[in-house]
Amino acid sequence: MIFQDALKSIRNNLSKALFYWLTFVLTSMFIFLFFNISMSDEIGVTFINSTQNLALTLTVFVIIVCMIIVFFANDFFVKNKAKDLAIRLICGATYSQLASYLLSQTFLLMLLAIPLGIILALVCIPFINLAFASFLSESFAIRVHFDAVILTTIILVSVVFWTTYLNLAFAYRNSASSLLNERKMANPLGSLISVKTTMSAKLKRTAFLLCAVLPVIYIYFYPEGVMQAAMIGLFGLYGCLKHVLIPYIEKQIRHTKISDPISLASLGFVRTDIQIMKNNIVLFLICTIILSSIVLSENSKPLEMMLSMLSYIVMSVLLSLAMMFQYSTEISNRKMLYQSLYQIGYNRTKLKNIMTREVMMLYAIICLMSLFYLGNMFLTLILHGQMETGFALLLLAFVIIPLLLCALFSLYHYKRTIRL
Repeated sequence: MIFQDALKSIRNNLSKALFYWLTFVLTSMFIFLFFNISMSDEIGVTFINSTQNLALTLTVFVIIVCMIIVFFANDFFVKNKAKDLAIRLICGATYSQLASYLLSQTFLLMLLAIPLGIILALVCIPFINLAFASFLSESFAIRVHFDAVILTTIILVSVVFWTTYLNLAFAYRNSASSLLNERKMANPLGSLISVKTTMSAKLKRTAFLLCAVLPVIYIYFYPEGVMQAAMIGLFGLYGCLKHVLIPYIEKQIRHTKISDPISLASLGFVRTDIQIMKNNIVLFLICTIILSSIVLSENSKPLEMMLSMLSYIVMSVLLSLAMMFQYSTEISNRKMLYQSLYQIGYNRTKLKNIMTREVMMLYAIICLMSLFYLGNMFLTLILHGQMETGFALLLLAFVIIPLLLCALFSLYHYKRTIRL
């Protein structure tokens, strides 16, 4: 009975389940791919006695990021089922039944995703072999290891177990009434990422702004500390998203004239988007900064540099898609909001303009934050003769192009979803 209800729920919320399933597909694909790369004869990582420390570090880093992406996606996926869970609680469902209900959906989507992810990885392997061989001017062969299949499955099953644990905690921490009010729900990941403070709002803004800007100034004088400074800056940037950017948008909303309804509505939606996606945005910035720093390391061997470059590209694409999937799931919930806007006088042209402005502003903010850190990092290294301009532009392109393509798809999906 629970399994049938889970299937029915997936069918009724197919678009949301689709994006969650695609997250599983991509994460299983990249986990399997990196296991096979690291186990190749040329690299020879055994995960016990490895002589390739950088290869091992990159593989573990990619796997951890993939797991975090699944955690974030699961958190958002469950929140979108809040009303469904509330109705079941009201009807007498136990918490173990809720956990079984959620586990059935997650396990089914994972079961369908892992084989496809492995197939996609197998398709990519010949192209990666060709790229490595061309760059290294010698033969390079990524062979498929059965151990990689087992390790990929174990990791994703472990993620499903922990996501189910969080889902159960989610149900325990929220009564039926709070589940029906999605904005008041407790976040199952909240205890992991929230920092309580008693500082005043103005002091918070000043502290986070200084923490975000001063490291950028620092790297122009001490380029050797570029990665450490950028990581400190990212802590400030995370605080700026919540305590500077969102209050600034709210201020603009208050001062926007009612005669400009398009700007008023689009700013409101962007504020909500940033609140929902701030963790994904910061994760995107952290990964691109760490991996770009590894790529630029002077001590890297050609094989290690190629693996670092592949990790940088893969993570830029994967994290851009993860943000797009979460954003697309959020978009699926907005049809009623747009119907309300239509009823109070917004015509179809204005509604399309709102969608366009919202999507462009959101992705422009993400892109500008990326360029703020990566651009200053690369400019510092160029000025000190440690980096070529063309290579810097190439690295920036691998960040900007995926974001641009995701923005275009999000806008297309938005307009197809909201049909009035």
